[in-house]
Amino acid sequence: MLLALAAIVPSAGASAQAGTRGNGVLRGTVVNGIGLPVEGAQITVAGASGSAESNERGEFILGGLVAGEQLLRVRRLGFRPDSITVVATPGKVAPVSIVLERVAVELAAVTVRGNRELIGPMGGFYRRRATGSGRFFTRDDIEKRNPARMTDLLRAVPGLNVSSQRTAMSNVRLRGARCAPVVFLDGHGLTAGEFDLDAVDPRSFDGIEVYSGGASVPVEFQRTFRMSSSCGTILLWSKRGEPRARAAKATELTPAALIAKMIEQRSVLTASDVDTAARMDSTQLVMPVYPPSLYESSIPGRVLAEFVVSADGDVDMQTFNVVTATHRSFVDAVRLAVREQRFRAASRAGKLVHQVVQLPFDFLPDSTGGRRKR
Repeated sequence: MLLALAAIVPSAGASAQAGTRGNGVLRGTVVNGIGLPVEGAQITVAGASGSAESNERGEFILGGLVAGEQLLRVRRLGFRPDSITVVATPGKVAPVSIVLERVAVELAAVTVRGNRELIGPMGGFYRRRATGSGRFFTRDDIEKRNPARMTDLLRAVPGLNVSSQRTAMSNVRLRGARCAPVVFLDGHGLTAGEFDLDAVDPRSFDGIEVYSGGASVPVEFQRTFRMSSSCGTILLWSKRGEPRARAAKATELTPAALIAKMIEQRSVLTASDVDTAARMDSTQLVMPVYPPSLYESSIPGRVLAEFVVSADGDVDMQTFNVVTATHRSFVDAVRLAVREQRFRAASRAGKLVHQVVQLPFDFLPDSTGGRRKR
C-alpha cells in the first residue's frame, strides 16, 4: 500500500529551487511501514524526463514540472511499486509523504550480539576488553579525545608517566618501572629497542590496549623475543581501512540506480528469478563490529543492505547501498563486513549467475557483554 499526502504550500525559498517561476516542485520523503527512511527509491513523473532518488533520510526533490496534475511513480526493489496523483503549481512546492509496503521475503538476518563473535585481531581486543584488567581505547575513544600525539592519549592511563628528559623522543613508563613497556603492532613485537610511541598517529588505530605488567598481561603477550613483559605491554591494532562509500560523480549512477538498470537489462537477477539464491559462506563468516558507542549505550539497530553477488561469489562493492538503517554508524560496520565476506553464488538452470541480495543485519547489545565502568 502506498499512502501519499500532496498539499500546495507557498514558499519563497522553494521557487528559487524550482529554477524558473513557471516550474513546479515536488519535495517529499519515502519511508517503510514502521517509519524508517527508505534510501534509493526511484521517483519519476509520467511524461517527464526528470527523476529523483531518495537519500539516506528518505528525502527527495523533483523540479521542472509543468502545472497541473502529475502521475508520480515510486519504485524500490523489495517494495510494492505504486503511483499517485499529485498537483504541481508554478513557483510552489508540493510536499509529499510516501509509505512503501515491503513485499520481498527477507533472508534470515545476520545477528550481531555485542562483539563477542568477532574473529581476527579485533575479536581478541573486545574479548579481552570484556574480561581483562588492562586499559582499552576503541576507535570511538580515540576520535572523541582527538589527541595530537600518542602520549597525549596514554596520559589518561593511571600510573603511566611520560618523560623526554634524556632523548628527543618521549619515554613511557608504567607503574614506576625503569624499563620501557613491550610494544606490539598488530600482534608483532617491536623489539629493536625502545619504541617511540609518538612516531605513530593514534588516529590510525582501531584499538589500543595498555597493561601495567606481570599477570595483568594476556598470556599470549607476556614474553616474546627474550624481552620481559614485567615493565608493561602496549598493544596497537591498526585500522583495516575506511569502509566509507566512494562519492559518485554527478554523471554516475548511484548504486541503487545501477542495480535497477542491471535488473532491467537482465544482467543481474533477483532472488525470485533464480533456482538457488546467493547465500553467505557459513565457513567464512565475517561479523560486523558493533559500534562501541552504541554498544556501550545498549542501543540496538538494524540495517537492510543491498548489493550484487557475482557468479564468482564476490560482492560488487560498487553496488553496495542501504535500503533502511536505524543509525548510520551501523552502516559503516556492515559495509566493511560485507566487503570481506565470501558468498555462495546463485544458480539458474545449472549455471552460476549474478544476483542482487538484500541482507538484513540485526545489532543486539549483549546483556552479559561486560560494559566497563570508567
